[in-house]
Amino acid sequence: MPIFEKISKYSASVGRSDLTNASRRLRLKLASGETASLEFVPTPPSDWLTFDGSRTTAFLSVDEYDAAYHLLQTERPVFFTALNLEGFRAAFVHTELDLSHGEPTGEGYNDKSLEALIVRARKAERGGSKVAPP
Repeated sequence: MPIFEKISKYSASVGRSDLTNASRRLRLKLASGETASLEFVPTPPSDWLTFDGSRTTAFLSVDEYDAAYHLLQTERPVFFTALNLEGFRAAFVHTELDLSHGEPTGEGYNDKSLEALIVRARKAERGGSKVAPP
């Protein structure tokens, strides 16, 4: 799962094909060497996020394309995070984040932010305590 991975290169395409119902696609190359494909479709399938080795595919709604493409065009650096944390899925193209905003309070995790998800996922990767998603 790519977590807070810097996007080193991207390509964008808009068109139509008999092979897929995705009319817009963003392909991301991550600094780690992993790749991601963001497929923008009219109605994302129930299995909208998949991981296959070093490749991540996320099916997102067509109306999300402009915002994702805008971030890639205008911001530096830009990152990609995709995770499935105990059944809770998330996929984001985002700018630099301050992960201190995702630190748990004395009561545990009650923050539903991307930062909190990343902190939880990193702890789970290190074998730390597993926490249920918000």
